[in-house]
Amino acid sequence: MKDFFSSKKAVYVAVAAVIVAVAAALTAALSSGGAGFASMLSQPFFKPLKSAMTSLVNTLEHAYGYMYRYDEIEAENERLRARIAQLEEEYREYTEVSEENERLRTLLGFTERSDAMDLEPVSVISWTASNFSSSFTISKGSSSGVELHDPVITENGYLVGYVTEVTGGASTVTTIIDTTTSIGALIYGTSDTGVVTGDFDLFKSGQMKLSYLGDGGSVIIGRTVVTSGGGGVYPSGLVLGYIDSVAVDSSGLDPYAVVTPAADIASVSHLYVITDFAVSE
Repeated sequence: MKDFFSSKKAVYVAVAAVIVAVAAALTAALSSGGAGFASMLSQPFFKPLKSAMTSLVNTLEHAYGYMYRYDEIEAENERLRARIAQLEEEYREYTEVSEENERLRTLLGFTERSDAMDLEPVSVISWTASNFSSSFTISKGSSSGVELHDPVITENGYLVGYVTEVTGGASTVTTIIDTTTSIGALIYGTSDTGVVTGDFDLFKSGQMKLSYLGDGGSVIIGRTVVTSGGGGVYPSGLVLGYIDSVAVDSSGLDPYAVVTPAADIASVSHLYVITDFAVSE
């Protein structure tokens, strides 16, 4: 409103001038009688004045209409803004539900192909900042049945890590690329077994080492590496990653493979803790 009246300053000056002129005309007319006033208005001199007065009336009518409807328009705009905010919130909720349904459909397909498991959905709360270890905090703990050493997976059955600390309402998960990790593994589709470990040299690239491969005859780039299920710590068949390259250790005798995790560990957010599972015979 302040801007509106500021922009009309020039109009108000003109209105004041017209009013002064009209007042002078009226004074002269009254002093000479009503007929003189009517005769005076018919003179060519007063035609611009009459035009100015008409313009003034139109301007004032417009300004009055604007001021009269300003509050009404502002209230309507407020209602529209509230409705837009409500629709945006409904859309966000719909998107979140759709994404969760998609995760559950994927998870259902995974569990139907795997050993029976009890799964607890969790969210990543925060990451531990370190150049030498890889871990994060999840949103559930012992009050939700989470225990030490429980495996943590994505909806696809990709192993992300395992629980290393538990409180009532949260837990710490150490990832599979951490240098303290050691997991029994096998190369899918073969009988070759080995051990996947975190490695200081591979940590920065987010990769792992697959060692103890015997002669390494079946170590082929691109093959899938899964958990062996030995020892009962992890279910069998959880995908660890894919063989990226093959090398020989410093002794020149023992081959090993560099494994890239199947899970995009740096960007995980919604995960599942395996709180119980059937041990393969």
